[in-house]
Formats: sequence, C-alpha cells, structure tokens
Amino acid sequence: MPGTGGALKYYESEPALASLRDEPRFQALLATLRANNRLWADTAFATPAGSMPDEAHRIAGLSLFWSQAKYNFVYFDHVPGLDWDQVYLDFLPKVMAAKSLHNYYDVLMRLAPLLHDGHTNIYPPVSIQDEFYANPALTTGLVEGHVLVLAVNSPRVAVAGVHVGDEIVSIDGMEVRRYAEERVAPYVSSSTSQDRAVRMYTYGLLHGDHRQPVTLGLRDAAGRMRTATLSREQDPDARPRSMFQWQLLKGDIAYLSLDEFADDRAVKAFEQAWPQIRQARGLILDVRRNGGGSSRPGQIILSYLSQQPVPGAHSTTRIYSPAAHANGETWMSWRPLPDTDEPFEQKHAEHFNGPVAMLIGPRTFSAAEDFAMMFDAMQRGVLVGETTGGSTGSPLQFDLPGGGKARICAKRDVYPDGHEFVGKGIAPDIAVAPTMADIHAGRDPVLEHAVAVLRKSASAASPSRRSKS
Repeated sequence: MPGTGGALKYYESEPALASLRDEPRFQALLATLRANNRLWADTAFATPAGSMPDEAHRIAGLSLFWSQAKYNFVYFDHVPGLDWDQVYLDFLPKVMAAKSLHNYYDVLMRLAPLLHDGHTNIYPPVSIQDEFYANPALTTGLVEGHVLVLAVNSPRVAVAGVHVGDEIVSIDGMEVRRYAEERVAPYVSSSTSQDRAVRMYTYGLLHGDHRQPVTLGLRDAAGRMRTATLSREQDPDARPRSMFQWQLLKGDIAYLSLDEFADDRAVKAFEQAWPQIRQARGLILDVRRNGGGSSRPGQIILSYLSQQPVPGAHSTTRIYSPAAHANGETWMSWRPLPDTDEPFEQKHAEHFNGPVAMLIGPRTFSAAEDFAMMFDAMQRGVLVGETTGGSTGSPLQFDLPGGGKARICAKRDVYPDGHEFVGKGIAPDIAVAPTMADIHAGRDPVLEHAVAVLRKSASAASPSRRSKS
C-alpha cells in the first residue's frame, strides 16, 4: 500500500468498498487519512506557477526545503562539517531580497548543492527553465584535464566551426576552468568528484539563458586558435543520439548500448536483439551514458544472463522519534525497507551463458548504477571503463512556491553484502579512460578493451553458450 495519500485515494474510490463508506468507523478512518494528508500536503505554500511569490511564500519555500532535508535526508554523514541551521540563516536574507522569479530560483538552486548529493536538487519552474538550461547542440567533457568537444549534434554548430576534438579554452572571454568553477559549480549537486566533473563540464558547462548566445575560444588538434559564437535557442536541426544502439561486432560479439531506464524501452531493445544475442560468443552492455530511471528494466535484462535470481540492494531509511528527542537523544536510527533485499527472479526459456562485459563511467548514474551494482554482485562478468557517478536512491519530491520542484534523497542503498557505493562510485574491474589522442582519432578504447577481453574469454569457453531453464 502506498503512503496515506495513496491509501486515501484507494479507500475513497475502490468500488468494492462502496458499501462501507457510510459506516462510522470507515468514516473515522477516512478522516484520519485526510488529516495526515493535510499535514504533508503543503497546500498553503503553493502559489501560481510562473508567478513571483510574495516574501512570505519565498521564505516558506526555503523553510520547506530546509525542514524536509533536516528530517528526511539520508546522507548528512557525507557532509559532517555542514551546519544546516546556519545555512538556513545564510539563505534567509537572500530569498527575502529576491526581486524576480528568476532571481528567487537562482538563489534556491544554490541551496541543494551544499548537501553534496546527486539525488537532492531544486529545479526552476517550467516557464523559466530555458533561462537556466538552454544549451547549444554539442556535447563536451573533461579529458586528461582538458575540456573537449566530444560530439557535434547539429549541422548549425558544425557550420559555426566547431569540431569533435576541439579544446574549449575559454567561454565568453573567461578561462574555461575558472568559468566552470564560478558560473557552473555553485549549482551542481553531486555525490563524488567524478560526478561533479560530469555535471560541470558535460551537463552544465554551456547552460544559460536561451536569449544569450555563448562564445567559445577553441584550439584544434594542430594548436590553431579561433572563436565560435553559438546560439542557445532551441535548434530544430539538432540530432540527438539514439538511446539504444545495437550491432554485432567482429568475432560474434553482441553490443547493445542502453542510455536510459526511464521506461520499458531498454527491455524492448534487449528483447528485440535477443535472437542474435543468444547466438553470440560474447555480450557487451554499454551504460556509460545512462543517467538512470527505474531499476526494474535492469533487473529484467540481467535475468536473461543467469538462471540464478538477480540480487538487489540493501535499502534503509531514517527513523525519527520525537519521544527520543524529548529525552535528549539525538542518535539516528535506520529501518530496512520491506522487500528491497529480495532477489529479482523472472524465468526465461533460455539464458545467455557466454562472457559478458559491462561498460561503465562517471555518467553511469542512479538506476544505471543499480544495474552495474547488481551485475557486479552477480559476478556475471567484467566491468570495463571508469568509476560510476556514485549516486542512487529514491528521492522525496515536492513542489515549491512559484511552480518549481525539489527532491531530497530519502533512501540509502548499499550492496547486498553491505559495502557502500553512494559517495564513492563502482570501480571497474578493468580501468580504461579515453585520452585526447583517442578523441582526435575517433577511437573508443573502452569498447576495444571489452571486445579483446570477451574474444579471449569466448575462445577459451566451451562451444555451448545457451542453457535450458
């Protein structure tokens, strides 16, 4: 049964309970649930989406996030030097002084990063998101300490003179590392240094107001310098990368990239390729660009790789006791969440028994990190690439005045054996990272290493790669 909100909806609408609704005890139950809903609904804090809240509601928004974090955030031990009460006092005059909706959220969005957690964030209202998140159609990243163009996703960007492998040395006349620290880092919620680097130099580096173009200082592989000015307005010619890419590599090695777990499309992509996968000599699952979604698609895919159940994370949440607090006790207790330790099992007529490699990196995050954790706990194959982002969990989500959103990580996950990966990341068995030379040459050394490992494993394995359940 969901929380009181879900329970109330069920009891009020379930046809099978219609005959009970006039019964006094049933009415008392509904009254109790409604009272609980009012306590947590925060309806008095709501203001029209897209409108500037008055001072009282601006303060209420700050107070709501601060109090929800104080009682629900599960990783205060990751920020032992943080005085959360002092943070509230520091932000109070800033939200009071805000003159516009944009300014108000510019202040609030600097609050969540102080908790150093990738699943704890504040987002602006939809009506002004393109004042914060508009971005030219290209992908950037930090490679060997240099900021490089990793993909050009629109002909318009190419015509402007930006090419894969170009080094970005400045943004709007400011040295790129200084720009990232001053203009991007204050808004970055991250659990690890590798996730912070991704959010600073890949996701957020060129974010800004859609009405303001951005000028890049570029250096090509030959050392030639130039500038390119790019629009942040939505680009109708932008070509997003396909989220699921399948191919059969030389040596009968099956390759499938899975770039998101938001819905059942990842499972459908895997099952569509299953006739070829089941006959392959090895399998590569690439989640280096997967930012997460739901853990269920990963569980289903992994169930094809073993006859044994897929192990799950051990999950806990905080328990607060007002009576203990009244007695001067400030310790924090933890409650295991029901069913989270239960292995996932789904039967299939056949399983893939060949060698498997999973490609991971710092953009492997959230449910994709759960996927890597389960694969690692199964000891089903090798992890190849770089350490993952180091953040997963089930956030508590709520609305803020003016139409913004917030979330706070309320669930703590560890490996089945208890060791932690949030705040650390999952390290690969074979560490491989692209170099500047690889980017310039168009090579993918992570994939190349995985192919070499699987070919070696497949040649040493028995011819039979399938098993009947």
